[in-house]
Amino acid sequence: MSGLVSIESANLTKSFAPGRVAVSSLDLRIAPGTVYGLLGRNGAGKSTALRLFMGLLRPDQGSAKILGHDLWQADRSLRSRIGYVAQRQLLPGRMSLEDLGRYVGRFHEDWDHQKWHLLVKRWAMDLKVAIGMMSGGEQRKAALLLAIHAMPQVLILDEPAAGLDSVARRELLNLLIEMIQLRPETTLLISTHHIGDLARIAQEVGIMDRGRLLRTAQLDDLQERMKKVQVVFPGNEAPAGFKLPGMIRMKSVGPVVTAVCELDSVHSLEQWRLQSQLRVQTFPLSLEEIFLELFENTQGRSEVDEASRGREKISGGTYE
Repeated sequence: MSGLVSIESANLTKSFAPGRVAVSSLDLRIAPGTVYGLLGRNGAGKSTALRLFMGLLRPDQGSAKILGHDLWQADRSLRSRIGYVAQRQLLPGRMSLEDLGRYVGRFHEDWDHQKWHLLVKRWAMDLKVAIGMMSGGEQRKAALLLAIHAMPQVLILDEPAAGLDSVARRELLNLLIEMIQLRPETTLLISTHHIGDLARIAQEVGIMDRGRLLRTAQLDDLQERMKKVQVVFPGNEAPAGFKLPGMIRMKSVGPVVTAVCELDSVHSLEQWRLQSQLRVQTFPLSLEEIFLELFENTQGRSEVDEASRGREKISGGTYE
């Protein structure tokens, strides 16, 4: 493994048809023991990226490694250290959870059948019912329980909350937290568009759109830096062209300006307040608000970049 990295990619690229790039030049490094959330709308390329990491797809360019190995060529011993639940996970329809527990346990030395039974009962599921007779939500829970109970060194979950009701989603988060507490060295990569699900567990997050990783950041750092700022001017209206440090978006109503800012530090805003001698208040943003703001901001920049690249191709006579 290169350095202290559990999951890594370099220039990872995959297209399914000419002009349809699913993953583009993805560079990602996730350290051991990190819970990383990969965020993006449906169709952003998250699932394709995870399938490339798992060796289920072969990249057109670049590389993807888990625990220092390309899983396209990995042996069974390495794969037993890695858990993966796809967005549409297929399980053997004729097998029950009892059967699956026995089967999966053969590949994991630490598999505890008694704890497996307790875990299944905790989720109010029947050990004896065939998977094919279960609802979609129950089949989803079965796949998640199998992956989590195996206690892998690396666990990759693609939209794990899909098909789960609110109670099951909360229980899933509790199980993941318990797993992390029992094995803090476990690396967890979760793709989702349910931003709130990550608030309790993620340490690092990335925003993906149209195959590109637009940004990656520490969650605590984002919550510290991203603020809603309100400024009140004397008189009846704010001056034209007014800007705040790190401003992303602004609206004004009369003398009151409300802005979303990404601050280098809270100290920088305090310095600005003292210099301006204006009434300034800051308010926290929820994780969902932060990512909506960042997504719109980074998406806008990426559209400008794409337009610029398009103009360069046209001017060079090689428009594609």
